[in-house]
Amino acid sequence: MFLINRERLNAKSFFQDQDRHNHFKVSPKQFRQTITLLGVDISDAELCSIVKTYGNKLGDIEYLPFLQDCACLKYVINDPYSGSKSTYIPYDIDFRGSSDVAALMQKIRDQVKRGRIRLGEFFQDHDPLRKGTIEATKFRTTMYAQKLQLTKEEYQKLEDYYRDKDPLMIRYFDFNEDIEGIFTSKDLEKDPRKTLSTYCAPSILDPKEVLTKDEEAELMALMQRVGTDVRHRRLLIKPFFQDKDKSHSGFVSNTRFRSIFDNQKLWITDREYYLINKRFAAKAANEINYVEFDHVMRLFSGDRDV
Repeated sequence: MFLINRERLNAKSFFQDQDRHNHFKVSPKQFRQTITLLGVDISDAELCSIVKTYGNKLGDIEYLPFLQDCACLKYVINDPYSGSKSTYIPYDIDFRGSSDVAALMQKIRDQVKRGRIRLGEFFQDHDPLRKGTIEATKFRTTMYAQKLQLTKEEYQKLEDYYRDKDPLMIRYFDFNEDIEGIFTSKDLEKDPRKTLSTYCAPSILDPKEVLTKDEEAELMALMQRVGTDVRHRRLLIKPFFQDKDKSHSGFVSNTRFRSIFDNQKLWITDREYYLINKRFAAKAANEINYVEFDHVMRLFSGDRDV
């Protein structure tokens, strides 16, 4: 099923629409209709072969074993042959967040710098004796309250790194010391002539620096113009993208993206369309990450703060 994986389709959901009683089986006619809907044409002889292989005593087709056997295979050159079938390994965007603590801390520093947040003051509200540790639940609650956008895996990784000898306590003081370095240095009294370097958080518009300065300025003007239009018309553009994203992957094709803009009368030029493609490109060359686009657009439309 190369087509299913290329288009990021959830084939099981199509069969479940026909399987009203959740018996994980469909009639041959329903099976053929579903396969045709997925863009795969099968002949009568092929349908008969599928019925013989995956059919039960009543003549219905059990689609779960069929989908399992149709999973795309991943072959490795010169891999030792064992006679067993390999499995498909999806290559997709990792939504679990930063892979290591250093990258996670850099992400937190960027958000703290943009929002000018002094986390230490909020942590001390939960530590009246100034022991430098607080409960893990209060640590996460404080981070949530400051609207630091981290995934559950990132919060867990952060807590494991700063966990105290008591497994229920987190060393918030050490964590805050690692963050506060972006604002000031603690040894200024010993060295008054010390020059502090200014910490610059990356631009939210182009954090990975895939655009040139001129292109970023053009994209900034575009996002401001479209964001103002979205705010005045009170549009919610993300649901329109989600309607076309049947597999809930967070991506839509380039042509689908622009057609939604045209339907909502958000007019953009070919040059602006090129900049959006370049900045918000997904893993595939012909797809756009609309989740990230909507996240940035909400900043320009006034639906969220930095």
